[in-house]
Amino acid sequence: MLDVGSALGVFIGGVSFGFAGFAFALFATSALALVSPPQIVVPAVMLISDTLTLPLLWEHRRHVRRDALREVPPFAPWSLGLLIVGVLLGTVVLGGVSPEIGRLTLAVVILAFVGFQVARPLVAVPPAAPARGAGTGAGAALVGGFLDGWLSTGGVAIAVYLTWKRFAPGVFVAGILVYFLVTDLLRVISYTAFGYWSAETLALYVRVVPIALAGFIGGVVLRRFLVPSWAFRAVVLFLLTAYGLALIGRALLVR
Repeated sequence: MLDVGSALGVFIGGVSFGFAGFAFALFATSALALVSPPQIVVPAVMLISDTLTLPLLWEHRRHVRRDALREVPPFAPWSLGLLIVGVLLGTVVLGGVSPEIGRLTLAVVILAFVGFQVARPLVAVPPAAPARGAGTGAGAALVGGFLDGWLSTGGVAIAVYLTWKRFAPGVFVAGILVYFLVTDLLRVISYTAFGYWSAETLALYVRVVPIALAGFIGGVVLRRFLVPSWAFRAVVLFLLTAYGLALIGRALLVR
């Protein structure tokens, strides 16, 4: 059963995704994990995220560049195999650890991402930096796949990597959206093999996707007409911090 805080988190995640092309899974997973186990929440959030990704990728289709995608997992050198390994490992951990450990880890990922954003905000920069070796992209694929398979938060690792590569904003959004779709295809296969699809997960998707879509439309409107990006970013980081702390409190209270 959704409470107000969980529904609000999903809505805010939709707004953030419509505005910036990122952070839906961070908000939605953290909000829904307050009331449901990650084993149910994570596959549902993946499906909702893909529902939002398709129209946003269509909007950013002119930024889908072959030369840029060669730096984005799974197209970066050596990254596909490590992405598959990461997704499989994350899928195993999703079913092998307690919900409390999942919530605490999710909180750590969220707060680490907030710290990164505060220290090095995403701004308009020159085109992507030249390649600096295959290791970094492959490493980001492994970490991103693992976090996605476990907690649906692998976009954090990819966002840090693409920021380090100095992708321009439009190319950044297009690149991370392509990553989401490819990785989620692998996750569908992995979750099916491990039996994670349940009636509870599909029912959660049906209940939550209208809230996410409403937020997504609101985010697109805000991006096009109303809010400066710096103000929106500050609000998003504040709210992510609040949900991260709430997850810590939820996990500790259960113990």
